Amino acid sequence: MAKVNVLRKGFKSEAERKAEFYRAELKLSKFAPLDAFKLAEHLNVLVAGVSDVIPASEIKKLNNNSSQDKFSALLMKNVDDDPLIIHNDSDSIFRQQSNLMHELAHFICGHEIPKEIANLNLPTNLRYFNQTHEEEAKYLGGCLQITKAGLLWKTKQNCSVEEISEFYNASVDMVKYRLNSSGVSTIRNRQRGSF
Repeated sequence: MAKVNVLRKGFKSEAERKAEFYRAELKLSKFAPLDAFKLAEHLNVLVAGVSDVIPASEIKKLNNNSSQDKFSALLMKNVDDDPLIIHNDSDSIFRQQSNLMHELAHFICGHEIPKEIANLNLPTNLRYFNQTHEEEAKYLGGCLQITKAGLLWKTKQNCSVEEISEFYNASVDMVKYRLNSSGVSTIRNRQRGSF
């Protein structure tokens, strides 16, 4: 079965522009790494590690789940109605950056749980899922972490996936995702074939 593209036309270009816009607001070049904690502070989004809000015995349960079910992060509002991200601070720094960028992307896109769902008071393990919102947050979160301009720049320098990963504080999987989703992998392959 073919994968259905749920991103609206023009979203990818818009996401790339937003990633460069936030870098510019923070006085960074479009090629520079962007720290998720600094972006959250700039956007006035509070960030708390799960270890700050959950007892250690419960954290072990969260982290003993399979990687698919393991807690990463969530965006919510606190009692003062301020945006708050709670993230798994026991994850690697690369994973923390990715988790935070994903949740910040939800915030930037204005994704919210519909009031009729939020008012149901469902148990925390029953989550609201919107495929379009998730795909938008995945793509924009990746752009926030590594811009297309940055990928092209590193490609011109003949950097390996691992070198790009280190430079942008991103996992190798995130670098591969960005290379493929941005179309830069095609350019890299063409360059390598011309040697």
